[in-house]
Amino acid sequence: MFWKFNLISTSRIETLLAKENITLQELMDEQDILQECKAENKALIEFLIRPEIMTEMVNLVITEPQEDLDENIKYKYSNMASMLLTSDVPQINDSLANDKVLLNKLYSFLENDKPLNPLLASFFSKTLGILISRKTEAILEFLKSKDFINMIINHLRDRKSVV
Repeated sequence: MFWKFNLISTSRIETLLAKENITLQELMDEQDILQECKAENKALIEFLIRPEIMTEMVNLVITEPQEDLDENIKYKYSNMASMLLTSDVPQINDSLANDKVLLNKLYSFLENDKPLNPLLASFFSKTLGILISRKTEAILEFLKSKDFINMIINHLRDRKSVV
């Protein structure tokens, strides 16, 4: 009976993904993106793990937003990128952990000499934390090749940032 009336509805995410030039920001504006991601919506995951989209999400996590943005939305996309990257979807974890360029870009957040933005530091640590817990061996090998402990200690000395 259910099938007879074709009551199956497609999500707004599916509709957007069918568009040719959909942007990450357009998807992030959708209320159910995180739910669809955690439900491992195939089309959404395939979109998110594209190298350019992964790079855009990492950039959102580690880069200060424009100063002139309204305070209510200033960190909206940074927060959403962090939530998507840490949604514990295996394909996203694999894409980030297996891409040295992305890992170096993420790690570059710590190479900043000035005090870290505490909110961005929380997004960074959340992202790195999920990678350490899910891709322990690969991430620890990567961190061993860096001056990770000293970088953390240097930033912990700065009382404005908490990593």
